[in-house]
Amino acid sequence: MNQQFVVVIWVLAVVLLGMGGLVRERAIGTSALTLALPVNRARLMAVRIGVSIVEATVLGIVPWAAVFLVSSLAKMPVSVTQVASYVLLLVGGGLIYLAMAILVSALIEGEYTAPAVAVGIVLLAASVSDAWLRQWNVWRLVSGDFSIERATFLLSGHLPWSGIIASLSAAGLMLLACFVVVQKTEF
Repeated sequence: MNQQFVVVIWVLAVVLLGMGGLVRERAIGTSALTLALPVNRARLMAVRIGVSIVEATVLGIVPWAAVFLVSSLAKMPVSVTQVASYVLLLVGGGLIYLAMAILVSALIEGEYTAPAVAVGIVLLAASVSDAWLRQWNVWRLVSGDFSIERATFLLSGHLPWSGIIASLSAAGLMLLACFVVVQKTEF
């Protein structure tokens, strides 16, 4: 249950982390200043993506570190393996949400339009994949639904590595598409 709450908050946070960039700056009229800096667009995108990934990772580690600390202080310790597995599922499987948000922000102008579209895509993807492509449902992957033992509500010994790798690969492809889109966009 704790992971479900963390997943909802984390996904919303990384969608918001993915917003912004040169397209948004163009919409508000400040992209000329950024593009006047002695750095090319690819470097700007790489730094933005790198910082976003670090921030998303920290946002995935902090709540589980807090759960581990509080449960240890309450003399009800959670296994370090369980915590690490949940963090791996959250960040490894969930970076696809960050990549999707960055791609949406590279394609759609507007301070409110891009986040609304990104949240809509998250909800639509969760609904559609749950109905027809259950084994590829990223939300279930990130929440640990594929790895949890129903009797103990603990993660089993196996993690869905193929799902994590597929999610990271899709995220990588989306981030590469961001580079192409930003390179070809006229500012």
